[in-house]
Amino acid sequence: MILQEEFKKNGYKDILVGDVACEYKINLEDIFDLDHKPETLLSIFISDQKDELFFLLDGDLEKIDSLCDYWDERIRVFTIINGKSEAIHNLMYNIVQLIVYSEGIPDRSQESNLLISRKIILKGDMKNKDRIVIDDGEAIELPFHMIPTDAIEPDGEQMKRLSQLLPEDEGLLALMEKKRKRVSRNKKDNILDKSFGEQDYEKIKGWLKR
Repeated sequence: MILQEEFKKNGYKDILVGDVACEYKINLEDIFDLDHKPETLLSIFISDQKDELFFLLDGDLEKIDSLCDYWDERIRVFTIINGKSEAIHNLMYNIVQLIVYSEGIPDRSQESNLLISRKIILKGDMKNKDRIVIDDGEAIELPFHMIPTDAIEPDGEQMKRLSQLLPEDEGLLALMEKKRKRVSRNKKDNILDKSFGEQDYEKIKGWLKR
């Protein structure tokens, strides 16, 4: 899966491209110096409903902790400056740092830090940073990612095997239905004996041996 294409497929636009930022009433100068765009910033995707903002960041260039702290501070200043803007107010509590790395095992502790922004850390192929390849197992972390229906279809072979385990004897099937078969309850020598009859036990034993 190509990450950038997944965003576009779900109605997100990159506000770093063309005049999209102006269209959504976002001043990029409030986020970074336009003459010195941070190298770690790859894209900023905004939802079609204008209620989510994803900062797509390169996790290979800096330690995750430092990267998150840096962008949390940028996002904090951005939201303060635009506190009275209706366009930004709808986004304030739905800003996500989406950090993609390609090597090693990063420290994911920042994912629990929701103070300024939410953090999602994914592994991907970063050879082409304009077309980042993400495995399906990683893509499920994206809140807007739809799992293909064929991925949740029942396994036909497993269903067949399970059906073969069920007893064929109708009498034995009746034993499995509590409403149709009550277990006999006998009290002897002050001991409550809750048991099936001998015939029923033989049916169960025969099924288990099959």
